[in-house]
Amino acid sequence: MYGLRNRGPGGFTRWAAAALLWAVGTTGAAFAQTPPAPAVSTAVPAPAVTTTTTETPAVVPAGCSSCSKGLAPGLDALPTFGGEGGCASCGDGGCGGGCYPGRYPCDCCLDESTCCGRILGGIYRCICCPDPCYEPHWVALADAAFFQEGPRPVTQMNLRYEHVWDFPFPDKSEFLWAQSGGAGKGPHIATGATSYRDLVLYNEVGIDRFSASVAIPYVQISPDNGPGTSGFGDITIGTKSMLLDCELIQFTFAFNTIVQAGNFLTGLGTGHVSLEPAALMALKLHPRTYLQSELAYRIPIGGDQTYQGPVLHYHCSLNHLLWSCGHDIQLIGVAELNGYELLGGAYSDPAVLDGNGHPIPLSAKTIGSIINFGPGVRLVICDKIDFGVGTAFNITSNSMGDEMLRVQFRWRF
Repeated sequence: MYGLRNRGPGGFTRWAAAALLWAVGTTGAAFAQTPPAPAVSTAVPAPAVTTTTTETPAVVPAGCSSCSKGLAPGLDALPTFGGEGGCASCGDGGCGGGCYPGRYPCDCCLDESTCCGRILGGIYRCICCPDPCYEPHWVALADAAFFQEGPRPVTQMNLRYEHVWDFPFPDKSEFLWAQSGGAGKGPHIATGATSYRDLVLYNEVGIDRFSASVAIPYVQISPDNGPGTSGFGDITIGTKSMLLDCELIQFTFAFNTIVQAGNFLTGLGTGHVSLEPAALMALKLHPRTYLQSELAYRIPIGGDQTYQGPVLHYHCSLNHLLWSCGHDIQLIGVAELNGYELLGGAYSDPAVLDGNGHPIPLSAKTIGSIINFGPGVRLVICDKIDFGVGTAFNITSNSMGDEMLRVQFRWRF
């Protein structure tokens, strides 16, 4: 018959078996080959989806829940600082409200509803947990006084002119002069008072929280009953070490050494060395007002054993911003109080003489407290240059000068 060839009973079976064997062979070869490398996608990846801790409880954010704990095992049972989680606040004053890596927040909660409480709380935070965002910098209001040093070490040049009228008994405790009247190192003529003027060049070099300084004075003396003289006086070498530095308070330890350099025979120096440790402070009372203070103790070494004596002197200044043009130009008013306590030594009174015509030593302690007070004004330009005038007027029976005037120019660089 014409058409398809008639296959016998085994013809189709043989063709089916051959096809099955070919399929199995090719599949086995495919499984025996190495899988191909995954294709590299050049498409831009889709943005990651942020998963919150509520959606994934196993994820714990770094921060307040762990900043007061370490990595050692078993610390979960230890108490944390500042309350639950280490950052809980305990009051409106912000106690414990900050959490910074590597430190714990303030956890001593003080009653800061009063002025003293706010000061104590601020000092506590300044010492124990200072603000890491605070950047140390020179503040004009914290260093505006005329008769005391500023607490912050800074590189500066200071040119100062001072005029003092009627300094009574200038050899008292050998603070200004050596013993006078012919029996000591001082001028041979005892005087009841003297006026003097000095021009002082002060240079300070500051590095971080430390500075060193030197002050060189040129002095002109005008005694009441003796010839005047002029020349270089005793040189002061000083250092400052800043102990506290925060927005509220600046506190510094200073140490001055007054070196014998002036001609003590004519009243240009004391004729001995003196050491003077001091504490300097500036306290921020208001964004426009600072309280600046100094407490110093002068210790004479190598002077006359009868006349030399320690002198405690303290200074307090209220510095207030009167006017400003932005932050670059500031006009600052100051009101200063200066006190002196003569704790030993003697002084000469030209009216009290012995048989040889020499003054009889009188106890310097009997002079009592010496206090003067006066206003001043200072113009600051860009925290680099400032100049001003300060005054002090005696308000006690004795004095370190009935009237004092200081004109000052400073340049920081």
